[in-house]
Amino acid sequence: MKNQGIKIPSIILLLLIVSSPSFPQAGVKISPYFQLQYFNITDEIKGLKATLTYSSNRMELPLPGMKISFYSGATSQNLIGSGLTDENGIAGVTLADYRSLQTNAEGFWTFSAEFTGNDSIYGTSSEISIKDVSFVMSLSEVDSIKTITLNVTSIQNGKEVPVSGEMVMIYVPRMFSLLPVGEVTLNESGSASIEFPSDLPGDREGMITIISKLEEHPDFGNIERKISKKWGVPNEYSVSASHRALWTKTPPMWMIVTLSILLTGVWGHYLFALISLFLIRREAKKKKARDEYRL
Repeated sequence: MKNQGIKIPSIILLLLIVSSPSFPQAGVKISPYFQLQYFNITDEIKGLKATLTYSSNRMELPLPGMKISFYSGATSQNLIGSGLTDENGIAGVTLADYRSLQTNAEGFWTFSAEFTGNDSIYGTSSEISIKDVSFVMSLSEVDSIKTITLNVTSIQNGKEVPVSGEMVMIYVPRMFSLLPVGEVTLNESGSASIEFPSDLPGDREGMITIISKLEEHPDFGNIERKISKKWGVPNEYSVSASHRALWTKTPPMWMIVTLSILLTGVWGHYLFALISLFLIRREAKKKKARDEYRL
């Protein structure tokens, strides 16, 4: 019983240590990871996004509530705006007057973002050079064949030049993510086309959103275009009140049973430990009383 009395509190202490969240040690400064990205959402909406994170126990964790400042220009930096990182460590700014931004001799904009740091986190900064492009997506239907056509050009030395050899992904949004429906490579004239599938479900009227993306390009950043069209198969998504699924208010029965078993096992172990401690204490008192009686 003596060995068991030592073992049970040790197990409880170990469980508390393992289950406690990991934080940087006091007095140790964090060296954060900092990423700056450019987004071209439409011809009129462009913006910058900065992500501030740090690594702990091989996990990348966000740093929320940190002030990020965004600048334009290479030699003389002009403040575009600033903001605080959200719960995902992300802060962003919209380029409201991007047409007035100065380009270098090669036609690139230069952007930078800076985090000045504080007592517990080192400061950091990041810089990117971006070339603006014209990205046009058009939809056409001839003889029931639905076609997506892309045309991408950039400006070099004041002239419009086609963007060729780049791969563009085509998506449609689903419940939890984007569903890839095709990919195209821009030809020498900066254009490409692809036939859209005719069997994809849409809403009750057949509306579906088509998204084209040129992602993480070293010169153009992230470009995205969206168009909604009645190119989907009409579907009715009403769900009966008794239906159980991950996306309904009532979870599936297997999930309830599994969670109940797991919670019962966890709290059962805690209850067993408390009962064992009580029995050990009572046995120790009885043993002490027997020893005193013998004396």
